[in-house]
Amino acid sequence: MFGVVKNGFDMTKSLIKLLVFFLVTSNLSAQVKVDNLQDLWKIAVLNNPTQKVYALKSEQIMDTYKASQAFYYPQASLGFNGQDNLILGVTPIPGVLLNQPGKTFNVQFGKHYTYSPGLTLTKDLFDWQAMLQNKIARENIELNKVQQDAYLQTLKTQMGQYYYGLLVAKASMQISEKDYALADSIYKVIKNKFDEGLTDASAVNQALINENNIKQNIYQSEQLTNQAIANIKILSGLPPSTSFVFSEIKLDNQPNATDLMLGTDKTLIPYKNSITISELQQKAQKALFLPKFSALGYFGFQQFQNNFQMNFNKNAWTDYQYLGLGITWNIFTGFANSNNLKGTIVQKRIAEENYKAAKDQSAITDSLLLDNYTTYNNMVTTSRNTFDLYGKNMDLSLQKFREGLISIDAYFKTFQDYLTAENTYLNNLANLLTTKASIEARQ
Repeated sequence: MFGVVKNGFDMTKSLIKLLVFFLVTSNLSAQVKVDNLQDLWKIAVLNNPTQKVYALKSEQIMDTYKASQAFYYPQASLGFNGQDNLILGVTPIPGVLLNQPGKTFNVQFGKHYTYSPGLTLTKDLFDWQAMLQNKIARENIELNKVQQDAYLQTLKTQMGQYYYGLLVAKASMQISEKDYALADSIYKVIKNKFDEGLTDASAVNQALINENNIKQNIYQSEQLTNQAIANIKILSGLPPSTSFVFSEIKLDNQPNATDLMLGTDKTLIPYKNSITISELQQKAQKALFLPKFSALGYFGFQQFQNNFQMNFNKNAWTDYQYLGLGITWNIFTGFANSNNLKGTIVQKRIAEENYKAAKDQSAITDSLLLDNYTTYNNMVTTSRNTFDLYGKNMDLSLQKFREGLISIDAYFKTFQDYLTAENTYLNNLANLLTTKASIEARQ
C-alpha cells in the first residue's frame, strides 16, 4: 500500500516538473533577445518557412536521384500466363514420315490450353540516356543547394533591412520624444505670454502646429517599428505572439566601404548549374540515337492441357527457361528526337544568355552598391553635423527668445530648420544602413 502511495506521489511530482518545464519553455520561446543582426540571421536560418521548404525539396530530389539509379540493378517480376489457343497453328510435314511418299499433310501440334508461371529478369547493359538522367538528377541536388544559398543571401538582406529600419525608427522616436518635450515647454511659455497679452494667437497656433508635427513623426516611427517587427517575425518563421528585445547599438561611426568585404554573389551560381544541366539534357537527347543493349532471363514452368483445367501435380509441369540479349535502336521516330535535340540546344543557349545578363547586372549592381555606401556614408556624416549645428542654433535661439533678443517667429524658423535637418539625417542614415545590409548579406 505504501509503495503505491509513493509511486503516485512520485508521478505527481514528475507531472508538476513537466508542467513547470513547459510553462518556462513557452515563456522563453515567446520572448527573443536580439543583440545583433547575426542573432536574427541564426533564427531565420532555422525557422524561415522557405528554408524548411528547401530542406524538404532536398529530400525529394535525393529520392529522385536514388530512383534514377535503378538502371544499375536488374528488374525482377513474377508472372503467370494462361493461354487458350483457339485455333492451333498448322505445320506442313512430308508424307514420307507417314509412309505416304509424295504427299504433304497439314498437322496441328500443341495443346489448346497453355499455363506458364515464372520469374522474369531484365537488365539494361548499356542505356546511355539512363546514365545521363542519373547525372542530371545528381546535378539537381547541387542546383537545389545553391538555390537555397542564393535565397539565404536574399533572406539575410531583407532581414538586415528590416532590422536596421527598426533601429532607425527607434532612434527617430527617441529624438522626437525629446523634441516634443521641448516643443511642449515652448508652447506653455507662449501660452503664458498670450494670456498676458504679450503675443498674438498666431504664435500659439504655430507652437501647437510644431507639437502636432512632432507627434506625427512619433506616430510614423511607431508604425515603421511595428511594420519592421511584423516582417521580422514573418521572415524568422516565429509565431505572432513572439516578442523581441533588441539591444541598443550605436548607429554612428559606420565603417568605410573599403573596410567592407563584398563576397560572392550567390544568386549567380544557380545560373551556372542550369547551364550544366542543359548540357547534360542535350547529351541525354543525343543518347536516344544510340542503340540500347539489354539482357533478359526467364525461369519458369509450363503445362499443356486439352481441356480448361489445371493440374497441380509436380509431374504435370515442365521446366521452361531461356536467356536473351536484346538490342534496340531507334531508326526513325517521326523527327521527334531530332526536334527535341534542337530544343535542348536552344535551352542551353537561353541558360547561357541568362547567366551572362545576370553576371553583367551583378557587376554593375556591386559597383553601384559600394559607391552608394560611400556616398551615403558621407551624406550621413555631413547631415549629422548639420543636424547637431541646427540643434545648437535652436538652443541659442531659445535662449535669445527667452531673453527677448529675438522674436518668436525667428525662433520658430530655427526650430523648423532643426526638424528638417533631423529628417534629412535620419533618411540618409536609413539609406546607408539599407545598403550596409545588402553588403553584410554577401559576407
